[in-house]
Amino acid sequence: MLRRLLAALAANWLTIRVVGAFILLIVVFFSAMTYTPLVRRFDIASLIAQLAAWMAWLLLKVLGLVVGFDIFKNGTILGSGPFEVDVSPACSGAVPTMIYLAAVFAYPASGRAKLIGAALGMAIIHTVNVIRVSSLFLIGLYFHRLFHETHVYVAQALVVAIAVATWLYWAGRFADAPGR
Repeated sequence: MLRRLLAALAANWLTIRVVGAFILLIVVFFSAMTYTPLVRRFDIASLIAQLAAWMAWLLLKVLGLVVGFDIFKNGTILGSGPFEVDVSPACSGAVPTMIYLAAVFAYPASGRAKLIGAALGMAIIHTVNVIRVSSLFLIGLYFHRLFHETHVYVAQALVVAIAVATWLYWAGRFADAPGR
């Protein structure tokens, strides 16, 4: 019995190591984003939310000049007339980014491939998130009754799907998958 267990562990060691590393990295990343003593010193999610709000504001400012609406930004709050949205840390794209990075760093690939994957994923996820925030702002401004459903059921799932698709692309294109 013990011999069969050890043989099964040995045969599946790579999978066990990858899954274990992924879970460990998730715990580390989420601790860095939520553990109060760390957050007091360096609040990663809030910084990303501020950056996302600023980038969405720039995009919406240009679009507002073309379409004809004014937009203001106060911290992470974007508004036009009576309509406002707050780009909270939960809407910053930090969570899908941390999960994506954990998957990239846990996967058995070269250091170069992992750096490419990290840069590629962060660029794509945050670009999609800025487009998501901007789109949700416009939906809230012009089609307010659709805002909640779009935000909860479509926009969040879109960012997660893009993160998964980006990881699959990276793993197939840049990572040296074992057994390939």
